[in-house]
Amino acid sequence: MTLVLVACILLVIQSFLTVIQVHYYQKSMKSLIEKYKGEEGIYLFTGQCRRKLSSGSIAMLVVNENYVIQECKVMRGISILSTFKDLEKYKNQHVGELLNLLNDLEKKDAAGKAKKKKAVEAALSQAGERALLSIAEKKHPSQKNDALGA
Repeated sequence: MTLVLVACILLVIQSFLTVIQVHYYQKSMKSLIEKYKGEEGIYLFTGQCRRKLSSGSIAMLVVNENYVIQECKVMRGISILSTFKDLEKYKNQHVGELLNLLNDLEKKDAAGKAKKKKAVEAALSQAGERALLSIAEKKHPSQKNDALGA
């Protein structure tokens, strides 16, 4: 009986903390949207990496129509105390350069198998790939239809 009560209390606490974290994520995203509101050719992309036992990450990239990163923010950690931090080293860098850099960081173990990327690198890769594909589709919508045989 006590175990069930403790489990229910933990579930309620986890739900409450999740709501706080989602609220913070939405607030951070809205502030970036407001900052670039009205500017043409600016896009926001996100990526996330969840881990079961270790900390995960969320990345937000603001990219212009020339694939140049205007802002890069990353949140890493497992608690609600995690906040988005600016990664200045990727600012004004081409998204392709970011993806190349992240792929170069990928290491292999002694057996030649690729090791798992860090959560931050995986989230940045996901956001960068989305940026490349989405902007390319916006610039050249007819190529997508040609590739699909339409």
